[in-house]
Amino acid sequence: MVVNWRRHITLSTAFAVVSSLIVTYFYFTNRDIGIGEMLSSGRYWKNVVFSFLLSILIYGANLVANTLLCLVLDKRDVKVGVPLSRKFRNVAYFINGLFTSIVSYYILLNLLLWLFFGVPIKWESLQISNFLSVTVISLFILLVVFVLSYHDQLRLLEIKNKEMEIALQKSQIESMKEQLSPHFLFNNLNVLISTIQEDPVKAEQFARSFSKIYRYVLEKLDHTSCALSDELAFIKDYVYLLNVRYDNAIDFEISDEVEKYVDIPLPTLSLQILIENVVKHNTIPSEGKIKVLLKIEEGGLVLWNERCAKPKQVDSAGVGLQNLSKRSQLLFKQEIEIRDSEDSFSVRIPLTQISY
Repeated sequence: MVVNWRRHITLSTAFAVVSSLIVTYFYFTNRDIGIGEMLSSGRYWKNVVFSFLLSILIYGANLVANTLLCLVLDKRDVKVGVPLSRKFRNVAYFINGLFTSIVSYYILLNLLLWLFFGVPIKWESLQISNFLSVTVISLFILLVVFVLSYHDQLRLLEIKNKEMEIALQKSQIESMKEQLSPHFLFNNLNVLISTIQEDPVKAEQFARSFSKIYRYVLEKLDHTSCALSDELAFIKDYVYLLNVRYDNAIDFEISDEVEKYVDIPLPTLSLQILIENVVKHNTIPSEGKIKVLLKIEEGGLVLWNERCAKPKQVDSAGVGLQNLSKRSQLLFKQEIEIRDSEDSFSVRIPLTQISY
């Protein structure tokens, strides 16, 4: 529960003033006392202060009790790992608030009567009329507390969503910058020039795939996620460019099961980051190929590759994977899973619908 203490202090004070004036007014009018005599009576204003303190203390007791209950439930959720349902929490808040109102009314009423009027403290049972009155007051207080708290929660959720959107856009831009970097452009242009001289037909296909990649990157600049089908089409062109550049050194295979998940969203350019990671952290063999497999495993999309480690190994969980993990966490509330062994390396991206 989110608590705006300044707002609650203001509201509880206003509530206490109004309720104390109303209660005291009806108390004196039932005794056939004129308004002028009533307003000039010290006993009247003493009753106003009495009712004011009783109202504000009951309000404060409710607010503190529900705030403490919220802290307890939050700690329980963290410890157990499974959050309580909103319905259960609301029921718990209601019961806690009702119990707090009744108990605080009973205790505070006796204490204030003793302090203000010298009435001996008698811990007797509440009368039905008092019970009904305090129940109505409690329901009103709980309603006010819930409305204000949920309003604050909605504001915080809106702010959180804005922050998440900004963070995603920043991550997206960084990823796009890598694709549009001059280094990437010059490498592929050099490959294209050399291929034109050796095989014009192959060079034409290379140029088409190269243009598709750049078109895809530019079209997805404002998209934090895209369908798996789009990523598959893109990554096939990307792997083709790499194979032209490295003389078919990458044996890239997509399992049939992947086709069943083509409508599931992924962070944009996530497969490109993983394929680039394979090339970056493995030695391109002069003979043979690096096996790379895209498959479905444990409800996630896994890109697995065999290791052909470079003599001077670079950190395999670098900026690219950290960026991808952050984007996955922001989009799907789950980070990517990295599995690193002596003979293979794999990254699992969770497959789930986007939830903000």
